[in-house]
Amino acid sequence: MMDWIAQTWQDFIDWLGEVIEAVFAFIKDVFLDVFELFMSGIVYIFSLIQPPDFLSQGIGVLFNSLHPDILYFLSMSGLDTGLAIYGSGVAFRLLRKLFTLGQW
Repeated sequence: MMDWIAQTWQDFIDWLGEVIEAVFAFIKDVFLDVFELFMSGIVYIFSLIQPPDFLSQGIGVLFNSLHPDILYFLSMSGLDTGLAIYGSGVAFRLLRKLFTLGQW
C-alpha cells in the first residue's frame, strides 16, 4: 500500500513538473512571437522611409555635381582614403558581429 502511495505521489510530482515546464515554454514562445511581430513592424516602418533623391542616384553623382575647386580640395585632403578606411572598419565590425553571433 505504501509503495502505491509513493508511486502515485511521484507520478503527480513528475506530472506537475511537466506542466510547469510546458507553461514556461508557452510563456517563452509568446514573448518570442510578440518580439517577432514588433521587429516586423519596425522593419515595415523603415521600409516606408524613402531615401533622398541625391542618395538614390549614388555618391558618385553627388561628388560629380560639386564645384571643381571643392573636388580638388577633397582629393588633396585624402577623402577617398578616409572613406575606404571607414568602409573597411564598418565591414570588419559587421563581419565580427556575424562570426561571433553578436557577442561583441
